[in-house]
Amino acid sequence: MLVGSALITLASIDYFDLDRLPPFAIEKLPLRFKTLWLWSLRVHVASAVVAFPLCLALMTRWLQRRTVWHRWLGRITGALALLALVPSGGVLAFDAKGGPVVTVGFLLSGLIVAVGVIAGVRSARQRQFAAHRRAMRHVVAQMSVAVTSRALLVALDVAGIDPDTAYVVALWGPVVASAIVAELIGLRLDDVLPELNPFVGQQHSKRQRWGENPTQPDPGLAHLGRSPR
Repeated sequence: MLVGSALITLASIDYFDLDRLPPFAIEKLPLRFKTLWLWSLRVHVASAVVAFPLCLALMTRWLQRRTVWHRWLGRITGALALLALVPSGGVLAFDAKGGPVVTVGFLLSGLIVAVGVIAGVRSARQRQFAAHRRAMRHVVAQMSVAVTSRALLVALDVAGIDPDTAYVVALWGPVVASAIVAELIGLRLDDVLPELNPFVGQQHSKRQRWGENPTQPDPGLAHLGRSPR
């Protein structure tokens, strides 16, 4: 996914040349709101370039055990998604190739991302970490559509599928499949993983330092004059 994201980034550099229109934009002409569309494109690409790799990093156990980094990078990623990625994608969706069917697909994917981020933040604040993981898996899955959709589009082109049909299939296929896979993975992992929380690394370290004996005093409670029960 990181390789695919990097390739898309390299292919999108022309979008930030303010002196000329990129080929992708020329194909869209004439546009009713050209300036709004161009700036939405640039905001969408720029926010995706940052948000998607951060989402992948936040899904790793290594970063999840580093609670301060995980919390702040999560806030940055969530803000990018809600304030930049999803709104700009919504603007672009109305001029998407393929007509209303594709527009609805893009809007649905953006809605899943927005709902996932909001649900993920709420569940994390409520310390419902299984729900948090589930919501964020859907966010990452929909962000990955940018990569899988392009790969599928190339495959359909090689197979000689009609371009208009291929574009619809290459969008809706990954959107629906990503949602299903994210949900199935969630059901599987929730069966085998414990209820992890962001402080699992700190708790594990404390158990190592003070042993598993529940009667051994914890210095963190020394000021209370009692041991944990």
